[in-house]
This record gives sequence, C-alpha cells and structure tokens, in this order.
Amino acid sequence: MSDINIKVYKTTVDNREQAKEILRDIREELPESCPSFDLENCDKVLRVESKRGVKEVQIKKIIKNYGHQMEVLP
Repeated sequence: MSDINIKVYKTTVDNREQAKEILRDIREELPESCPSFDLENCDKVLRVESKRGVKEVQIKKIIKNYGHQMEVLP
C-alpha cells in the first residue's frame, strides 16, 4: 500500500475558467498529482494529492503566474 500525500491551500483564485487552466497546468507540470479546487469554500481551496509528494514550489509558481497567491492551510 502506498502513501498518498495531501496538501490543502488557501488561494485567491475565484474564476472557474482560470481555475481550470491552473489545474491543467499543475497536471502538466506534475503528472503524478491530482489537484482540485473548491471555489465555493471561503478560502478558495486548492487540494493536491500525490503519491510522490506535493511539490509546493512548482504549484506556487503556477498560481503566481496567474496573478494569484496561496498559503498552506493547517
């Protein structure tokens, strides 16, 4: 049985189309990951699952390229 790493981030992403583009970019950059947004949540949550570990630096770069910010939720 393999361990799955899960990271949850608060973001400033609030546009569904842009969220889809960000998810596409994350999947391209980190094909082993499974990202998803919950834009209905007040924190505009980005959840990323991965068997190989979540590469936060790469995800943050993608989010920043779209003009948004993110921070880790405890």
